[in-house]
Amino acid sequence: MNQPPDSAAGPGQPGNQGYPGYPQPSYGTPPSQGYPQPGYGTPPSQGNPQPGYGTPPNQGYPQPGYSQPQNQGYPIYPQSGYSQPYQSYGYQVAGKDPALAEWWRRLLARVIDGLVLAVIVAPLWIPVWRTYFNQVTAITSRYPAGASLSTNPAASKALNTATAHLFVKLIFIGLLFYLVAFAYDWIQHAAWGQTIGKRALGTKVVKDDGNPSIGGGAAAGRAAVYALVPLVPLVGGLFGLLNELWLTWDPRRQCLHDKAAHTVVIKKDYQLSRPQAGAW
Repeated sequence: MNQPPDSAAGPGQPGNQGYPGYPQPSYGTPPSQGYPQPGYGTPPSQGNPQPGYGTPPNQGYPQPGYSQPQNQGYPIYPQSGYSQPYQSYGYQVAGKDPALAEWWRRLLARVIDGLVLAVIVAPLWIPVWRTYFNQVTAITSRYPAGASLSTNPAASKALNTATAHLFVKLIFIGLLFYLVAFAYDWIQHAAWGQTIGKRALGTKVVKDDGNPSIGGGAAAGRAAVYALVPLVPLVGGLFGLLNELWLTWDPRRQCLHDKAAHTVVIKKDYQLSRPQAGAW
């Protein structure tokens, strides 16, 4: 019986069982031209790089198994919620990091925040002073013009009593002012990293390792060292002055409350344009 032409097979190779024109896998059939074949000669999908075929990695994006560029001069830390790695500030070998806010920016921001706090507390201290002046006016009106209050025991006692009441009320208002200042710093830095003064001066508080969010705990500790430690009798005032002056000689421009919370204050406009900075 005559065989069909396509059934002819070479030595040691079975013929194509009635299906002309299709090479058979794993029997020595040449692979499809132009494509490296994995096992059976099936070409990979054109235009899509396939693993294991020697195609280059996706350019521009780090691939597993390929060397990735390092963040020059700054340690890279993993983070969630941001598309780029963040970097630490203030570790330059020569000179201060230009991203760190200057002392005058921080000073002006504090002045603005102080004015805001004064407005917030104004409803408390204005009535106190008004009451005191009214009491002094009432005392002096009881005596003839030109009479000295120091020579009249009754007038002196009334004046001293009014002054003592004013002093006690001012101490209470002062304590309340620092508590309001603590809450003012804590809440705004925990939520946004900025107070009203820092927004006006274009600065922001971040972690010294570059993390753009300092968190509620660090924000509370930072605010406590800044606003509550100065309340300690005798040494509190000296500490408050030293705290504010520390940034003038510190290489990372940190105050003591920054060091306590591991934070730095940076210029936000420089941060947004800084190469390899996180997407903040």
